Amino acid sequence: MKNFNYKVLVLILTGTAALALAIGIGRFTYTPILPFMLEELNITKTEGGLIASWNFFGYLCGSLLSISSIFKKRVKLVFFISIVLSISTTFLMSIDDEVIFFIIIRFISGLSSAFVLIFGTALILPSIQAFGKKSLSTSHFMGVGFGIVISSILVTFLGELGFHWDDLWIGVAVLSVILAVPIFICTPNEILQHSYSQNSNYKNNFSFSLISISYGLYGFGYVILGTFISAMARETSGLEATEMYVWLLVGLAGIPMVIFWPWFGKKIGNDLALFFACAIMGLGVLMPVLLENKVGITSASILLGSTFIPITALALLEGQSRYNGSIRVSTAILTSSFSVGQMIGPYFGGVIIDLFNSYSIALTISSISLFIASILMINPTRLLNRNFRDIL
Repeated sequence: MKNFNYKVLVLILTGTAALALAIGIGRFTYTPILPFMLEELNITKTEGGLIASWNFFGYLCGSLLSISSIFKKRVKLVFFISIVLSISTTFLMSIDDEVIFFIIIRFISGLSSAFVLIFGTALILPSIQAFGKKSLSTSHFMGVGFGIVISSILVTFLGELGFHWDDLWIGVAVLSVILAVPIFICTPNEILQHSYSQNSNYKNNFSFSLISISYGLYGFGYVILGTFISAMARETSGLEATEMYVWLLVGLAGIPMVIFWPWFGKKIGNDLALFFACAIMGLGVLMPVLLENKVGITSASILLGSTFIPITALALLEGQSRYNGSIRVSTAILTSSFSVGQMIGPYFGGVIIDLFNSYSIALTISSISLFIASILMINPTRLLNRNFRDIL
């Protein structure tokens, strides 16, 4: 039993390190570093949003490419190459200050982060499920929150010491190198799974298409606040002091909730858990509009963090249950839809913020998108269930 628990723990920690490196740091460190770049390089919100959008476009391309059969027997190799690529692109963000250069590097970074998520999940999730621990199979998603926390602390610390934007990128790249060590040592081989599919009677194209659409709306809805929250804190009168901790709170709130939401989903159904999580996030995104003070932006950070990471874990589990195929393909399709939404969001948000010199309109639109997504997350097969009202 001790050996069994140890193996599961190693799998969870390996996946956690991978997502911390590629997503928490490689993808989301841009948020706390962006205010330094806006201030020191004099780039506009539109340009800042455009850089973020190209990162998410790379994420979309990586999601689509990962479906290709050429990767079928090379999952672990592609995963390792993507880890190296993620570290490299994080470091390369420090060597030039041209917007076009940032766009190219962030595009490649997005490509690699999608590969790490999809191929890493294809390696980790079935391996944990093989031990009969399906409830823990998405625990490695806490790595996103962990990566956000440690990179946020480092960026804040270095910023307070007077280091510049390029130094911050170098600092988080060093963190990524440290995280890579256990990944290369402990990553398992791929388990070819056909036995993990669930309840084929409930698998149909319509229900899977519905969650794909809702997941795309979620991607659009969360990412505007997720991109600009630190910049909003720095630039809004009375909120300057919150810049030091708003992104840190997102990560801290996300770590324990990666355990809670799948547990909650097991009790009431993943689709209903997704409904509640998206609705809560919709309220969180709206908080800085309703309360233009520290309470508003702090509560937004907590509600964003406590839902945006778990929603990904829940959506992949729910997608797996609705899709009659491999985890890698269902994950890739869902991630592609998600990527479209989060690719459009930052550029759209940057344009709206620059146009109206306010964050309120962009955040309101984001919130509406999330409320719509929450409704569409519900599995339509529930409408045929007489006990649906009792479940609600």
